[in-house]
Amino acid sequence: MMNAYVIGNQIAAQAELDSKLSEPAWYNCSRVGTGDEVVWRLEAGSLAFAFGRYADAIREFGTAEKLIADYDERATVSARDVGGEAAGALSNLNALPYRGWCRDRMGLEIYKSLAYLGEGREDAFRAQVKRLRECQKQIQDDYAKFFEAEKAEIDKSREKNPESAKQMDEQGTESAIAGNAKNAEFATSLAAMRQIAHKGYGGFLNPLALYLSALGNIRDGNWDNASIDTERMYKALPANLLVKAIHATALRTAGKAVPAELANVASLPYPMDRDCVYVIVANGRGAAFEQSAIYWPIMVAWPRFTTYDSAFQNVQVTAGGQMVTTVPIADMDAILAQEFNERLPGIITRTVLSTLIKEAAYRTAQVAAWHGTNNAYAKIGALLAVTVVGTTYRYAMNTADTRCWEMLPKEFQLAQMPMPADRRLTLAPIGGFQAPLNVTIPGNARSAIVYVHAPNPGFCTYSVLPFTSK
Repeated sequence: MMNAYVIGNQIAAQAELDSKLSEPAWYNCSRVGTGDEVVWRLEAGSLAFAFGRYADAIREFGTAEKLIADYDERATVSARDVGGEAAGALSNLNALPYRGWCRDRMGLEIYKSLAYLGEGREDAFRAQVKRLRECQKQIQDDYAKFFEAEKAEIDKSREKNPESAKQMDEQGTESAIAGNAKNAEFATSLAAMRQIAHKGYGGFLNPLALYLSALGNIRDGNWDNASIDTERMYKALPANLLVKAIHATALRTAGKAVPAELANVASLPYPMDRDCVYVIVANGRGAAFEQSAIYWPIMVAWPRFTTYDSAFQNVQVTAGGQMVTTVPIADMDAILAQEFNERLPGIITRTVLSTLIKEAAYRTAQVAAWHGTNNAYAKIGALLAVTVVGTTYRYAMNTADTRCWEMLPKEFQLAQMPMPADRRLTLAPIGGFQAPLNVTIPGNARSAIVYVHAPNPGFCTYSVLPFTSK
């Protein structure tokens, strides 16, 4: 599916999605009704959005949203007694329903907002972007609860399995695993992931969501609220010249004091609330997870953080005799890496502890089979049966949880400029193989978001999402 997606083969990618989201039957591979459904809904929504099928995108994102809310409620109920779904899943991380990383949850809200605008539902766009700040806070609260529930679950499993817990503390710590010569790849990938995580914004913040929230407030004339959004953008991206200019403009328009470090930053030389073009570039293919192995000394499947190259460096936007260049606004790889790094201690503990518990159960079963009878042939038969079943089970369960939303970009970039009189723009990617794109803004669009979709250097397309009000 991803091979088709990155080269722009919508038909082949959609065919794979259709097989996963078809009505479940014994003869197909549908994931509907399983713990994997959310991730396939997110992929389906982003594919539909990328190719201008906005109603389909809204439907898929809406379904994913409802499933996530349902899984969150179920997990909350299970966590009350640290039982049910959560405790049972300790034996295999893949048994948990996929509830979306924080990056995914905020990405869903961003894409849903843009899809409303693409469908011509400007009022729905405005309502959705007003929710973005609230959604950001909700995601932080939900994941605080998630971390608490996970710790409670692990603590209870340690209490019930003291020998396994002791062995884990001795052999299954991150430093012990990374120090094993067989785990050089693990140590290297961990160091690379942490370098990327340092570029994150804290609290799973997504500056593009802040920008859209600010844009909605600005276009509504609510500069006070807009300045709150732009201040958070500025704190996340203090060196970004465009963000500085947007924040200084918002503060001055709202009649608020401009901090000393922004005193010499000029306000934007054009009105941002009307007759404007906002260019959002989805650059490259976002990070994902691939299965690898760690040894401590048992070999266990592990999710390795994997990144891909950008499609290009940035985009030059030329229109009306002016030229601006896009700047990074949201590093999506860093947002995911930061969360993965925060969840890493829990992931390692769950992986190691669950493996030790399974190994202890396997050894107990072997001993029981051997001592269950005095007949030598029966002993061998029983031991052989336990060994076959145990080996098969351990092999089947030894899989890493590599699920994540893969059709997100590596980063989002941003540029903006006044609406040109001839309503024409040229988008010239720098550093890729894509020829310049010539964009004509429709006559009914008084302002517009031009969304550039570029999952790889050889495939780049765009959509115009119109504002008809002003």
